[in-house]
Amino acid sequence: MTNKVKGVEAHGIGESLKGQVPSYLGALRLALLGGGSLVLILSSVLFLRERADLDRGTVESTGISEPGWVACWLVALLLVIVYSSLLVLRKARSEGTTFPILGLKKILSTCGLPVVIGGIVGALLAMSVTPAIGAALWAASFGLAFIAARGQAPRSIVILGWVMLSAGLTALAYSWSDGAHPLPLFGVPEHLESPMLEADLIMGACFGLIPILFGFFSMRAYVRPRRTEGAD
Repeated sequence: MTNKVKGVEAHGIGESLKGQVPSYLGALRLALLGGGSLVLILSSVLFLRERADLDRGTVESTGISEPGWVACWLVALLLVIVYSSLLVLRKARSEGTTFPILGLKKILSTCGLPVVIGGIVGALLAMSVTPAIGAALWAASFGLAFIAARGQAPRSIVILGWVMLSAGLTALAYSWSDGAHPLPLFGVPEHLESPMLEADLIMGACFGLIPILFGFFSMRAYVRPRRTEGAD
């Protein structure tokens, strides 16, 4: 068994994507790193802006509104989708493989529903309740979507889904807790001065830090065999 095949099996690639392993996994790793970095930068900028408005006492006049906050993240999502698609296309062309349209269609058909429902409900909650609750629900819905793609997506993405689902549910419990809704065994945790600050932290951790860590470490089982393939 070759090192490349071992790398494929380590990631549990679905049958429909095995022909595009180099372009798919290489682009996936770059998408996690690039997309996660974009989210981390945006969440940091929004957090620092909210922090500055709180310190100046100008949140009501110059602070970002809930609809504006949702719009920022929708634009960021669009940019990540375009970036990831271009990566897959570029890697496929450079390695002489075809764009994995069939495989991507199968993945989208299984994970699209949790993303759409979670995205809509999360946006409504962010604008009507608090952005932190909306952000937590977004993370949980994306986690469910990745888990639903098992059998088609790499095993590492399913693991990423469980991590994001756990982080999202934890953030949801934290954001929901208050004097009327204490957490079992923990009571009411200490909250930040603004739900917007909490939302930015949730987005940065769930959609930025976690994907970046997975991009660095979860793909090593495939990347390392590729680098040592010539030594066999």
